[in-house]
Amino acid sequence: MTYKEFKYQLLKELEERFPSGTSITIQEIPHNNNHTEEALTILEPGLNISPTIYLESYFRQLKKEVPISSIIAQIYSYYQEHRSTQSIDTSFFTCFENIRPRIVYKLVHQEKNKELLKEVPWIPYLDLAIVFYCLLSKSPTENASVLIRNEHLCYWNVSVEDLLSLAQKNTPFLLSSCCDSLAELLLPILEQLPVQEQTDTKNTFASASMVPMYVLTNQQRFLGACCILYDDVLKEIAERLDSDLYILPSSIHEVILMPVTVTESVPALSQMVCDINQSEVSAEEILSDHIYYYHRSTDSITM
Repeated sequence: MTYKEFKYQLLKELEERFPSGTSITIQEIPHNNNHTEEALTILEPGLNISPTIYLESYFRQLKKEVPISSIIAQIYSYYQEHRSTQSIDTSFFTCFENIRPRIVYKLVHQEKNKELLKEVPWIPYLDLAIVFYCLLSKSPTENASVLIRNEHLCYWNVSVEDLLSLAQKNTPFLLSSCCDSLAELLLPILEQLPVQEQTDTKNTFASASMVPMYVLTNQQRFLGACCILYDDVLKEIAERLDSDLYILPSSIHEVILMPVTVTESVPALSQMVCDINQSEVSAEEILSDHIYYYHRSTDSITM
């Protein structure tokens, strides 16, 4: 079955499961780094909000010979589990006073998002861009957010500088930072490996302990690379480690910090970031191929 046939069959069978008047559509959803993905939207009568169901993973199942009836059952079950029981009051978003305490920021790559940046307010930062969104709940992993666009500024009558001022206060408060040892984060995964693999990996950790790495993100571990912008976060970590810091952009969700006292080769670190981006990070989650340097003396970041 081709992807086109899969989509046709999916729409046909789902329409039979929902009441008359339900809108079931498939459309391209834009993602970070100019990446798009097709997604299914189901709007039942009386509702104006629906979970976004991306189709790529389900089509991969089909290619692995999972029956389409099983795939449709999965999609239907996912929808029922995540569907909203009431519509969103869209007038809420038109009042800036409602939005003011919910404005937060995130970091994306400038060049990879140059088309998006034509449509949204943003501020340049190194090779990155600070963009803004409205956090509708403290569960951003459930897509409970709205990207702020240029037209929003027009009817709110606010500037990008206003957004930045608010986001600088709101983001650390709503999405507080956390910094953990990379080795400690990997230990729970390590315990699930076979005994021999555990031993081999523990030996790797032991040899790597001379090059300590720390993961900086937010408590939700979602769009947390922007924690490098929070007041005093890098300063406190650098003081605790008694060192300036290399910042490795792991993804849009987190960065890896290393004390420069480990005297790692900067070209080698840059190459490591590039290699990981190419092999381990999905295209829409790449932040940058460059590493950054945090200076304790000036509390600043350079490339």
